[in-house]
Amino acid sequence: MKAISAAVLSALFCTVKEEHRTAFFGEDVHIDVPPGNVGEVVFKPRTNRSAEVVLLRAGKVVNPGSYINTLGHLVLEDVQEKDEGLYVIKTTNSSNVLKHLNLIVRDCALEEVVKYGETYYIHLNHVEGPITLEFRRSLVQPNQTDMHHATESPPVVLYNQTAVSAEEYVGRLSVSEKRVTLHSVKMTDEGSFTVLDRENKIRRRNCLNVREHQNFLHLSYGGNLKMKLYLHYSNLNIVYRRKSDNQDRLIVDQGVLVTPLDPMLEGRLTVEGSLLTMKKVNVADTGVFKVTDLSGFTVAHVYIEVDAYKLPPLTVAILSLVGLIAFMLLVCLLSCIYKMHRRNEKSKRLMLIAQQAGKGDGEAFRQTHYSSLAYLATLTPLSFPSSSVLYLLSLTQAFE
Repeated sequence: MKAISAAVLSALFCTVKEEHRTAFFGEDVHIDVPPGNVGEVVFKPRTNRSAEVVLLRAGKVVNPGSYINTLGHLVLEDVQEKDEGLYVIKTTNSSNVLKHLNLIVRDCALEEVVKYGETYYIHLNHVEGPITLEFRRSLVQPNQTDMHHATESPPVVLYNQTAVSAEEYVGRLSVSEKRVTLHSVKMTDEGSFTVLDRENKIRRRNCLNVREHQNFLHLSYGGNLKMKLYLHYSNLNIVYRRKSDNQDRLIVDQGVLVTPLDPMLEGRLTVEGSLLTMKKVNVADTGVFKVTDLSGFTVAHVYIEVDAYKLPPLTVAILSLVGLIAFMLLVCLLSCIYKMHRRNEKSKRLMLIAQQAGKGDGEAFRQTHYSSLAYLATLTPLSFPSSSVLYLLSLTQAFE
């Protein structure tokens, strides 16, 4: 009963330390173990967790490929993929587990990202040929990024010291004394490449990561779009989606040009070889082209944005000059009209003054004239003939 209670308390209060560590291919891994003759390390491979391989027992190494260094660490020498898994560290005289070490071995010490359709190089410095090239394909599939539960594919020999042995790589893969060249990479080329020397010893292990193209094009209204497809269109699918309606328009389906095209594209869009051309683009053409290969892997996303219509700079300059001239002429015309109006007003005022002055002088003349006639009328007929008086009266009436 006491033994059971002790076991229960030990399970409750003793926690196992967890450590996760990543090592590169060919690296030495140091594991801290209990000092003296009590250390024990058991390895459970990732590929078979039910299996147990004892590496260290009672402080002594019992499995080749590892040793105890001067610091008392257990050293895993030149780790490979087979060394990936769980390492259980405990003491021999106790069932208590001290630590769990989860070791992940990266397949490659060198990783390189290459975009779809470009060229990938593996340099062969200090590697004695003829070489053998092996390839292990990545687990990533179309529209899938998490494939932890998939089965790893076995390595495939691409080059067997004399020639390319994989049919799908004939014409794309070439080997020289200085480097390996892979042309027009595809998503199916993503994985690890292992270089073995003339004695079949591993000298290089490089990883290739293939990424899609992301292109952003800014076009002027009425311009022409020229889009690189990276592969011949017979190996592609092309879908076009406008921003205005978000509807997919199929341009190329499984390498075959769709006919007839959408009415909005008919007569403007053409596909020749690895080039797509669209003429006289407008604002409504703003959108995205999605290019995929026949396996469904994305080759490129091409985003296009079209500016609104703008007058040519020369036309704008000419219209601005014409507008300036018209404005100056209008100012001159208004100035002339204003001056003429002022002149007419001044003339009217002068005429009014003249009329008023003339009216006063005439009235004074008539008053004087009437006084003279009255005086003449008082004179005797002998001294001033009546005919003369009548003449003067007629003149007076005429003035009036």
